[in-house]
Amino acid sequence: MSDPQKVNLLLVDDDPKILLALDAILRAPDRHLVQARSGEEALRLLLDQEFAVILLDVKMPGMDGFETAGRIRERDRCRHTPILFVTAYGREKQQVFRGYSVGAVDYIFTPIEPEILQAKVSIFVELFCKSRELDRRAQELARFNQELEAFTYTVSHDLRAPLRAAEGFAALLQREYEGRLDEPGLEYLRQINGAVGRMEALIRDLLAYSRISREDLRPHAVDLGLAIAEALGLLEGEVRSTQGRIVLEEPNCTVLGDPTTLAQVVVNLVSNALKFVAAGVQPRVRIRAEAGEERVRLWVEDNGIGIEPKYHERIFQVFERLHSTEAYPGTGIGLAIVRRGVERMGGTVGLESVPNGGSRFWIELPKGRPKK
Repeated sequence: MSDPQKVNLLLVDDDPKILLALDAILRAPDRHLVQARSGEEALRLLLDQEFAVILLDVKMPGMDGFETAGRIRERDRCRHTPILFVTAYGREKQQVFRGYSVGAVDYIFTPIEPEILQAKVSIFVELFCKSRELDRRAQELARFNQELEAFTYTVSHDLRAPLRAAEGFAALLQREYEGRLDEPGLEYLRQINGAVGRMEALIRDLLAYSRISREDLRPHAVDLGLAIAEALGLLEGEVRSTQGRIVLEEPNCTVLGDPTTLAQVVVNLVSNALKFVAAGVQPRVRIRAEAGEERVRLWVEDNGIGIEPKYHERIFQVFERLHSTEAYPGTGIGLAIVRRGVERMGGTVGLESVPNGGSRFWIELPKGRPKK
């Protein structure tokens, strides 16, 4: 059994001297060289081993190199394994083209030049190692996604159950003992309800971040105006409660994105704009778009408290807050959802802001088909 840390190379030739020469040139600590004396033997070895590259003699008794290569290419597992023909014949164009037609990627002509052989094989070994590393990371990502789904299930079911119980008992206590609780008792109830509400909001935002991170998004042309309208419809209650004023400059363009994710991004940006204003100031939010040749930039501008430049990058990270929950309620996940959602749609995000000067958040997405 070969060392799993080593890379397998298959050497196929009916001439022991050629096999010995190939072995001497290509042997290295990180390689496992496997020899076959015929096309039939090579096919048997390929049944249960994976090879980075196959060096295959053209002229062999019985099944020659061309037939062997054709049989190799018929197997799904070996369909993309590089094959180098090793031969003293076949420099004619017709022979060379025949080799390429059955799946060869290159020729090594004898007498073998060690430097050329080593250079060509090293390239394919490096590509194989990188491909194997990508496969390993893909498997890790798949495991991570499975763990994330399990976590999401736990959050949405197991963690919400005690919250619902706490909320129910608090409501029962308030109803059954109405008029008998003194002011400290009522304050305790208010703190319980506030804590339950904050935890529920945190769970909701965690689920939203998880969904955006793992969903299979397939960006397509989305009417930006319709996405904004949907977001503002979801924010009607918040706009009324804050007495906010929304100025919408109707965008006349489409972007490549996911409608649900885009609406969530706009909701989070506008909600932030309504929230982070100084006491006694009526929130004013301006929404507009700039369409370039290839991309569209959507701006959400406010008259809020502003953000110091040194925090412009930090605020897009998960659980990053610049203010206490008492001053400005929130979970610290809203802008992380914005960045994650925009990046999943192939876009970028940023802002322009200074303290006490309002903020101008922007997202930029690929341009969709022109509106008719």
